[in-house]
Parts: sequence; structure tokens; C-alpha cells
Amino acid sequence: MAHLTPNDDPLKWIKYLLLVQFGLVKREELERDIRRYRRSDERRVIRDIDSDLRSEQKHGRRHLYVIKLVSINLSGRLPNFRIESREDLNKAPQFFADHDHHSHTEIWYCRTRVDEKVFSVAGRFVFTPGDSDRVQSVEQVWRCSPRLLEQISITPPYPYLRASRYSWGWPYTVEDVRVPTRWGLGQPELVKEFLWSMRLFERERETTETFLAFLDSFAFRAYSLEYKIVGSKLTVIDWDTPDDALILRNRNHEQHRRLRSGDPLPRPI
Repeated sequence: MAHLTPNDDPLKWIKYLLLVQFGLVKREELERDIRRYRRSDERRVIRDIDSDLRSEQKHGRRHLYVIKLVSINLSGRLPNFRIESREDLNKAPQFFADHDHHSHTEIWYCRTRVDEKVFSVAGRFVFTPGDSDRVQSVEQVWRCSPRLLEQISITPPYPYLRASRYSWGWPYTVEDVRVPTRWGLGQPELVKEFLWSMRLFERERETTETFLAFLDSFAFRAYSLEYKIVGSKLTVIDWDTPDDALILRNRNHEQHRRLRSGDPLPRPI
């Protein structure tokens, strides 16, 4: 992998480091799960993914790979390309060619195991702060990327579920469940797996609440967390607000000190 110095860190990486700062992910996990390359290293990226694909085929496993093109000053809406097979990988050079301009400084890729031998889901929480608590809405998909939530149609290619609840500890109201016929799962089984996933979130409530309180201090009407669960391992993989740059400018501000000390959080000016 190409060596990248801390001075090269784009805004997206700093955004992920905020999750480390609040204890939602460990730094070593972040560096292991996201492989970073210079923009000029696209051949090396393809070669490394090809090596991974050959290895997983040998061991009877299947992963979803997501390539991202990263710009130094952008924290979201990065071009991405999903790979599940060597046929998909053959299309990667065209993806790079279609986005061949100077604003991208790095190539990243990460992978998530999605074969039938392991429980694998991903999703997005949307939190809507109220006077006394946060309404929580969640969408979850099985064996694919949470980015596909932006493309869900009437007949999604993967199992999909949407639910909401008033706040922590409250029961979920399941609002929509869609299961493609080829998956051979019934809605009751999918709901059962979803509720098991949510119990993993409840176990991490204290850590998650600290980060949410930090986001609350900026008085957004809504914000979101993305997550994945592989086996029984829950990982928060991203967060989004109406103004991520504002959050990152204030990440070491007095607000964070107050959070750590338990003092009341002021509204930002």
C-alpha cells in the first residue's frame, strides 16, 4: 500500500477519526478496514482486490468491496464502485477513467463479508431530536452496502426493512419489509433478525449517546449514523449531518470538553 502521511489526510478521513475520538470504533480497526492509496495507484488497487478475490474463492468466502475516490475537501458524496466478483473488477478501469480529474487525491477500498455462512447486514439510523428525546428511524439491508438504501425500489434485489421508535428502550414499529423471492426467507424471520441486530445497538447505547449528544449541540433537525453487523460484531461506519464541516471544525471545541466532564452542552452560536 502507498504510504500516506498525516498531512495528506482528507476531510473524509478526519470525519472517520471523530468516530475514533468518541469510542465508536478503534483506530486500528479503521486503518485495517479502509485501505488507502494514492490516486495514481489504481493498478495496484485492482491487483490487490484481485488477490483478495482469489484468496476468498479458495476459502469459500464472499466479500463486497467498495472503491471510493476521495477528494481532500469533501466529506461525502464520493464516487464509489461496488465489486463482488472478478467480472465486476474488470469494470474498475472504466470507473477510474470516468472520474479521471485532479480533485481526487486518494483511492480507498474496504470490504465486508456477505456470504451465506455469516450473518451480514448494514443500515442507516436517522435521528430526529425533539424536546426531550430523539425519534429513531432505521433502514436495514441484508448482505449488501448501506449505500444501496439510496436506490431502493419497489422490488429491491436484497432483503430490506424499515422501522422506527420513539427513543432508546422503546419497541420498534416495523413499517416496511421486502424480501426477494430468491432469498427463501419469510417476513417473520427477517423481522426476528432485525430485532436481534437492534439489541446489539442497545448494548452500545452509552457510547452512542455521547456522540449523539455532541451532534445534538449543533441543533440540526436530523442527522444519521451508518452501521454494519458481521457475525455479532457491530461497527458504526459513517455519520452524516446537514453541515459536516461545521462538526469537524468544532470537534476539539469546548463542547467536547463539556461532554467529557458532564457539564451542560451550550447551543452553538
